[in-house]
Amino acid sequence: MIGLVIFGGIIFIIGGVIALVNLKNYKRRERIIATPTSPIAQAPGNGFVEIKGRIVPSEQGLVQAPFSGRHCVWVRVTVQELRSSGRSSYWHTVLNEVDGRPFMVDDGSGQQARVMPQNANVILERGVAATSGTFNDAQPHIQAFLHSRGLKSTGFFGFNKSMRFEEELLSPNDPLYALGPSRREAGPPVNDGYRMVPGSMLVMFAGVGPEGELILTNKTEEQLVSKLLWGFAGGLICAGIGLLMAIGGIALAALEAVM
Repeated sequence: MIGLVIFGGIIFIIGGVIALVNLKNYKRRERIIATPTSPIAQAPGNGFVEIKGRIVPSEQGLVQAPFSGRHCVWVRVTVQELRSSGRSSYWHTVLNEVDGRPFMVDDGSGQQARVMPQNANVILERGVAATSGTFNDAQPHIQAFLHSRGLKSTGFFGFNKSMRFEEELLSPNDPLYALGPSRREAGPPVNDGYRMVPGSMLVMFAGVGPEGELILTNKTEEQLVSKLLWGFAGGLICAGIGLLMAIGGIALAALEAVM
C-alpha cells in the first residue's frame, strides 16, 4: 500500500508541474475568450484587439523558407539531431531560427491591418520539410544552409547524422487569427461620402509583458482555445488521479491496520 501512496504522490507532482507549466496557456485562453472579434475598419486601435482575416503581403515583400523553398511572410525553422543517451534516443534541437516581414490582414471590412510579427507568439503546427540519415544525404541547399550556421549533416568520420528539418509558415492567403496590442497610424485617404478625408490604418504589434503579447496563428479561434486548454487540463487530470491513488493507498493501509 505504501507503494501505491508513493506512486500516486509521484503522479500528483508530475501532474501539478504540467498544470503549472501550462498555466500561461490557460490565461491566454481566457483572454481569447473574453475578447470579441473586431472588424478591422471599426477597430479603434490604442488597445487590445482581436481580428480574423487572410494574409496579404505588404510592400516589404516575402521571405523564402530555407528547406522547402516556399515563399511566406513568416517562417520558423527547427533543426533536430537524433542523439543517444544510454539505451534511449531523443531529438535534440541544434537550431531554432525565425525570419519574417510585416504583412497585411484583409477581413473584407474595407480596410486592411498591418501586423508586425517581431517578438510575436506565433502558434503553428510544425511540418517536416526534409530528413537525413545513414543512406539519406541532406540535399545540397540544406547542407549549404547548415554550413552558413556553422553546422554539418555529417559526423567526424563523414557518416550522415540522423537529422530532421522542420518549418512553420505563415503564407499569403493563409487564414490568420491575431490578438494583441494595436494602434492607429496615418493611412490612405478615404471617402466619407462627401469628400476625401485623412484615413488611418490599424497596426498590431508585440508590446512588453504578458499584457503586451501578440498572438498569431493560422488556426481558427476554436482550435486555438482547445489547444491552449489541453496541457493545463491534462495536468490537472493527472494530478487528480495521483491524489486519488495516494488517498486510496492511505485508506487501504489504514483498513489493514484496523483489521
